[in-house]
Amino acid sequence: MKRFVACMLLLLICSCSKITESDIPYSRVWFELNLTYSDKDLVPLLSFKEFTAPRLAGESTGYAGLIIVHSYQDQFMAYDRCCPNEAQRDIVIVPGDNDGTATCPKCKTIYDISNGGIPYSGPSKFALRRYGVTKTGEKIQVYN
Repeated sequence: MKRFVACMLLLLICSCSKITESDIPYSRVWFELNLTYSDKDLVPLLSFKEFTAPRLAGESTGYAGLIIVHSYQDQFMAYDRCCPNEAQRDIVIVPGDNDGTATCPKCKTIYDISNGGIPYSGPSKFALRRYGVTKTGEKIQVYN
């Protein structure tokens, strides 16, 4: 009887999770930006920059590249360019004109890239894959 109750409790706990993970494969991310020189176009709020390949030895840009965003809250956010609904390397989101959104050209989901990468409208139930960002002075490091 104790085993039955323990199994039912475990099943109940596991089934109540509302977090859904997309099928985007894990890929290493390590990328550095310099807001004084090469990446100064990220200084204005709601600006963004896309990176499809490493610029220096040892850097990695994730599964389908990176989008770095300077959000409304004056924070920097980094996302994988891959649409989590499609989970294919060649289907990448396209940022809007400094409006804080990005759209998947295939499924037409609009993501709020200035606020955590959550889907704003469309069929996707997954948020964009988000990476860690650390800002020290005028340098930014993106990692996972």
